[in-house]
Amino acid sequence: MSRHEPPPQMDPIAPTSSTSNTVTLRPMPQLEHLWTPEDDWTGVSDRIHRRRLQNRLNQRAYRKKHKATTRDSSSSTSTTQTQTLIPHPSTTIHHHHHHPTSSPSTTPEEEEEEEDNHHCPLAPSNINIPHVHKTLTTLAIQSYLTNSPRLEHLLSLSRLNVHRAINDNIRLLGMTPAHLRPDDALSIFNTPSPFPKNIDISTLPESLRPTPLQRLIPHHPWLDFFPFPEMRDRLIVAAATGYLDEDELCRDLMAFWDTRNSGATLVVWGVPWDPRNWEVTEAFLGKWRWVVLGLGGLRRSTDYWRGRRGEGRLVF
Repeated sequence: MSRHEPPPQMDPIAPTSSTSNTVTLRPMPQLEHLWTPEDDWTGVSDRIHRRRLQNRLNQRAYRKKHKATTRDSSSSTSTTQTQTLIPHPSTTIHHHHHHPTSSPSTTPEEEEEEEDNHHCPLAPSNINIPHVHKTLTTLAIQSYLTNSPRLEHLLSLSRLNVHRAINDNIRLLGMTPAHLRPDDALSIFNTPSPFPKNIDISTLPESLRPTPLQRLIPHHPWLDFFPFPEMRDRLIVAAATGYLDEDELCRDLMAFWDTRNSGATLVVWGVPWDPRNWEVTEAFLGKWRWVVLGLGGLRRSTDYWRGRRGEGRLVF
């Protein structure tokens, strides 16, 4: 069989009737770019290996679409209208006071958005993430008011802030948290047409504008939210080569429901698109030093926030 003629992949579904033993087979579109049986990620239980195979297929799909788009654009002179990215209402460029005008009760739409904001595929299925979020917030406020802060509350709130940061920055980039849920999700910056070609990237904060490497290497969209271009590039290359355990990094940064985790996380002190609002913890530096090594902007912001607490500088 030719290398460019993948073996047909079939997905069994239920029999067409209760009295028939016939099973209908249909192609699986997610395996369209399968070249060899070794590329088949279905049934692979190891998340790291499965993500590596999914990235490989995503890269093939991207290259195929890119070639097709290039041919189409070369034979067509049609023009498209430039669009402007509008920040999501939850993300603001300017500080302002918010005065609630609605009643404390929430609508079904608001509850759905709340669930969407706090959904995390790594969380155990038996955990109510919005409820955990509210509980942690209440406990943290109580411990603060009683002047008896607990370390696990602080760590959980730090991760909760990172969770909020990724949602805000993802929305600012034109996506929603739902884009992040599939394991094989592909960044919008890897879509040849029409997005993001027709988007005015200059409307984005400079810290979130895609790098050439972001456009070149297919990757999961969650890696687009860090407001440090060099850090994004480093993580994308590491993920594409299988060096990065994305699940472990994600869990360290955002598993706010797990108080047993170490302090290997980042801290966000303000609007998440501003790199000056981010801080590296000592535990994160000890575990993920290669991720932040040489990032001068992150080092300076870390020194600033640590200095405000009277703590010494971190070297990285």
